[in-house]
Amino acid sequence: MNPAAFIEMVHRQAHRQWAEDGPRFGVSLAEFEYLRAIGLQERKQTDLRDHGQHLQDVVAHMQVSKASASAMVLKLEAAALVKRVPCRMDARAQHILLTEAGRKKLSDGEAIFAAAARAVFASLDDADRQALAALLGHPTQIA
Repeated sequence: MNPAAFIEMVHRQAHRQWAEDGPRFGVSLAEFEYLRAIGLQERKQTDLRDHGQHLQDVVAHMQVSKASASAMVLKLEAAALVKRVPCRMDARAQHILLTEAGRKKLSDGEAIFAAAARAVFASLDDADRQALAALLGHPTQIA
């Protein structure tokens, strides 16, 4: 299988999986992507140079406008999936953190992608399955 066909297949399977499982988990793909970005930024160190995630960090990670990120963070905050806390290094700024409910939705979204990965892996012939597993460092299975 050529790389373009493989990427198309993965993309199609991921969308199918989200269409099927996303509503049950109560999170859209876009909301999951923001939760993922916030979760990744949340792991940053807290010091003067790199003192945690702000809205601008989410904007940079997602490559979206500040207005789009701000609207989604407000939506996630209203759903109690994220919270804002004052920044200790800059009184004008706030950190954006996942709540426990946000962590659960993030985990649910990861499960959707894991199911999509398993479906893609199962649809491959033996040679492609072995090549992909070797490439990804999973000799016998995916996700």
